[in-house]
Amino acid sequence: MDTLYSDLSKNLTQPIIKKLSQNRIKTLIDFLQEDIEKLSNLTKLEIPCILQIRKNIFEIYSATVVNSLSLFNTVCSRITELETGIESLDSILNGGINIGYITEVCGLAGSGKTQLCMQLAVNCVKNRDKTVLYIDSKGDFSAIRIQKVLEECSFSHKEMAAVMLKIKVAFIWTMDELVDILLQVKNNKNEYNCLSLIILDSLPSLMFQHFGDENKIDNESSDLTTSDTYYRENINRCLGKYWKNIPKTIIILEKIRQKNTQIENNDTHIQTTVLNCDIGQIKKSVLTITSSGVI
Repeated sequence: MDTLYSDLSKNLTQPIIKKLSQNRIKTLIDFLQEDIEKLSNLTKLEIPCILQIRKNIFEIYSATVVNSLSLFNTVCSRITELETGIESLDSILNGGINIGYITEVCGLAGSGKTQLCMQLAVNCVKNRDKTVLYIDSKGDFSAIRIQKVLEECSFSHKEMAAVMLKIKVAFIWTMDELVDILLQVKNNKNEYNCLSLIILDSLPSLMFQHFGDENKIDNESSDLTTSDTYYRENINRCLGKYWKNIPKTIIILEKIRQKNTQIENNDTHIQTTVLNCDIGQIKKSVLTITSSGVI
C-alpha cells in the first residue's frame, strides 16, 4: 500500500508525516485503521481535519460507486463476441470469436488456416471503424490475396485502400519480438488504435526455436490463430500439454479430399470443427474457399 504523502491534504505536512511514521503509522492503510482520536493527539490536528484526510484517501483510492441497474445494463450491452462475417462459422462459434480470449486455428499444411485468418482480418475491418493487427512470423502475409478478395466483393480502389490501411501487419522472427509487440499493445505505446483483433500466424514457428519439434500432443494441432503441423497418421498438436488448455476455443480445419467436392471453379471445401474448451462442446460445419474468399 502507498505511504502517506503531503498531497493528500494541506494539513498533512512533512513534520506530521514524520511524527506518524515514528509511531508506526506509515501507510494509507495504517492511517485508516488507526483510532481517530489517537491520530488527532499525535498530529495536533482537529478531528474534522483527520476526517477530511480520510475522506480524501477514500475518494482517490476507492472504486467508483455504481448502482446495480447501471451495472446490469452495462453488462447486457457489452459485446462479448466478434462476428467473423462468415455465417456458417459464426453459427458454430455461438455468435463469433470470444472477445478477450485466445481462439486457436489449427490444421495440416494447406488446410486453409492462413486464408481463413486473412478473411477474418478483412471482415473485421471492411464495415467497421476498427483495426486488425496481423503478426506474421513466417512471411506468408500477402497483400495481393487481400486485394483479390476485395476485388471479388466489388470494392473500388479507394475502398480497398481504406480497408488495407486498417490491417496493420507486423513481421517478427523471434519470441522476444512477439513479447515486445504484445507489451506495446497492452501499454498503448504504438500506432495501433481501435484494435478489434490480433492475429498471430504462427506461434509454433516461434516456439520450435526454443523447444524443438518433439513437443506435441496427439489428435489435435495448435496456434493462437494458425499453426503448421506434421501428418503422421493423425494431426498432432505442437505446443505441448501447457498450451492444451490455454485457448478458450479451438477451430480445427481439414480439407475435404473427395473428388466430388472439387468443382470446376476450383472451390475448396474445408471440414471445420469448433471445440469450446470451457464446456467441451463440439460443433461442425463446412467452409468453402473461393476466389472471393472464405464463405
